[in-house]
Amino acid sequence: MNWLLTWLMLFTVLALLLWGYMRGDRMYQFPFLAGVMTLTFIMPQVPALADDPFLPEGAYVKTIAFSITCLIACWLGWVPNAKPYGFFRWSFDERKLVIASYLLSLTGAYFYFKLSRLAGDVSVGVQMSGAPVIWLFFARFLTYGLAIATLCLARRFSWTTLFIIGIDLVFYLDRIVVTGKRAEAVELAAIFALSFWFYRGWIVPRTLAVAGMVAGMLIMSSMADYRDITRANSAPVWQDIANIDIVNNFDKLLEEGGPEMRNAVLRMYFSELAGAYDYGLFHWNRLVFNFVPSQLVGETAKRALMLNLAPNGRFYNPLTGTTETGMADAFQSFWYFGAIKFLLLSYVVRRIWVSAIAGEMSAQIVYMLTIVPAMHAISHQTDWAVMVWVHMLIFLLPTLMLCRAHPGVHPRVPLGLAKPRLVAAN
Repeated sequence: MNWLLTWLMLFTVLALLLWGYMRGDRMYQFPFLAGVMTLTFIMPQVPALADDPFLPEGAYVKTIAFSITCLIACWLGWVPNAKPYGFFRWSFDERKLVIASYLLSLTGAYFYFKLSRLAGDVSVGVQMSGAPVIWLFFARFLTYGLAIATLCLARRFSWTTLFIIGIDLVFYLDRIVVTGKRAEAVELAAIFALSFWFYRGWIVPRTLAVAGMVAGMLIMSSMADYRDITRANSAPVWQDIANIDIVNNFDKLLEEGGPEMRNAVLRMYFSELAGAYDYGLFHWNRLVFNFVPSQLVGETAKRALMLNLAPNGRFYNPLTGTTETGMADAFQSFWYFGAIKFLLLSYVVRRIWVSAIAGEMSAQIVYMLTIVPAMHAISHQTDWAVMVWVHMLIFLLPTLMLCRAHPGVHPRVPLGLAKPRLVAAN
């Protein structure tokens, strides 16, 4: 039964990928990208666990069966007749957007600079605390500025927006290279790929997409070695990095399995064994953890806002720095019905996508900055997209409101496939 379900999961993943390859623009859509994340991050960890005699009986079958259900939910939520959200129907003044992009980038760059001054042992592959958490929180402004500038550049070339993008990339790439942040690297690629798809209709070649998946699958297993090097030296040492045996690390992953899926198997097993379900209250605690600053309200007051949830079991002790996958937290919320989290996530992201291809620039920004956290619902936790949306509501929404065009001003004729509500600067 273990291997039957393993092959069925692989078939499900390949079906999602094939669905994406059948039409170029689908490679930018959530079901395909969920398949990419599962293939590159989850599947290499699975084979060794299928034959692991030390896992509780039936736990592996439960985990793989539920993972398949979650992947199917990602596809079912991507409904063909979804309608765009009406609240994205805004027209923008291009000049205001460029100014906003510059100010956001400048603010974010300041906090990225402060992060770059930290020693590697407190900034690379570790759980930050104190002031660096605040810096990282506001460094997100640079991503907002980069996204706005890239959309403006894709719509119409401008030396000003190109300059803003160039400055943003200096800080963004420094963060990616020094700390080995995979999420930021994928998000950077998504910002550029989607911007030029929305306005120029450019599609990433399928061969390049396949090469990217293969490279990502191989590199993923060596990120710990990469971060060990940058953590010890507070910067990449290219000679040491070149000596990382990527192929051997990947073979070892296939042979021994990965900690993330092992975490998922054990967490789901102990959750069901103890009946310790949180019924979605986990998300409230995550909101409090991320958006209530203990530096202002105090640690005691912050903890008082958080709910006491059932423990995961005294025999469950995941390695520090490893994830548990979104399937695990979905299962602990609602048992097998937890797959509804992926169904709802896919449905909401689908409507954002429909709004984006209808030409709503605000939806385009939201989709570009949502798709990577949505992919991390597979590999990490289902709350990542929610955290990003809340952050955008607090900081990006007021900025976009200030950039709206005056009533009675109509958008220019659009470029490419999209119909952007964007007013050209005079």
